[in-house]
Amino acid sequence: MSEIVIQVPGSTSNLSHGFDCMGMAVAAHNRIAVTTRDDAAVTTPDSADPGLQVFAEKVHRECTAAWDVKLPGIEVRVSGNVPISRGMGSSATVLLGIAAACQRLAGHPLDREELVHLGVRWEGHPDNICAACLGGFTIAAQGSDGLHWQRIAAPDALRAVIAIPATQQSTNEARGVLPDSLSRAEAVRGWQRSCLITAALATGEIERLRGLLGDGWHEQYRAPLNPGLREAQVAADHAGALGTILSGSGSCVLGFATVATQEAVAAAFAGVYRKLGIACEVRQTGFDNAGLVPVQD
Repeated sequence: MSEIVIQVPGSTSNLSHGFDCMGMAVAAHNRIAVTTRDDAAVTTPDSADPGLQVFAEKVHRECTAAWDVKLPGIEVRVSGNVPISRGMGSSATVLLGIAAACQRLAGHPLDREELVHLGVRWEGHPDNICAACLGGFTIAAQGSDGLHWQRIAAPDALRAVIAIPATQQSTNEARGVLPDSLSRAEAVRGWQRSCLITAALATGEIERLRGLLGDGWHEQYRAPLNPGLREAQVAADHAGALGTILSGSGSCVLGFATVATQEAVAAAFAGVYRKLGIACEVRQTGFDNAGLVPVQD
């Protein structure tokens, strides 16, 4: 038996206006430990979540097909501090961690580009996958010739303040409340702001994020599913946040801050959820530029 341990960062996606294409890796991580078995079974012995077993079996099966090899059975253990079903890319960390371990078991060197392609094929959208695998700020889209992406290092001066409500949010439910079409004005506003957000992050001029991150088109439909979102956004703005978004499909709310403002933004988040009577953990952290890394191989 041998063990491979892969560390993968969580991620925030959409960045309000970059729906299904923009993501950033955050400094919260899961470690996926994969141990080979003497038989062909795939097990998750320490998990109370039956969904992990099904998920691990699927990734193992897909990897076997992708590389046309016979992989050994594996035991999968997940540990770390990426919130589950909160819009922070927890499923992407597990998918990528198992796939990276299987890549090694198939006799291949670590190839993040290959993992991105596989992960997007299986997950269906690229935002969390690209950010978690590559680290930093990523933009991805499908072109006529396949998947394209660009990675930019997250500015060191940028901080993340994350409100993590106790309630989980189903991605399928969050997608189900969205309309099938947008007005031209709404679409244009989203394109404009996405371009400016990208420019601010690429140049490191993070103060230019102010006024760009609010009013994402999807957030108006998802706000009823995420009590406290609007109040947290207003309070964080008053506390000096550069902008506040619904992370992914929710329920996490992420405020972009500086070192000088992160404490005030965190206090504002805590005050809002306390006043609303909603159990909520608030974290202050940075962004991750390393992406997926082997810890033990």
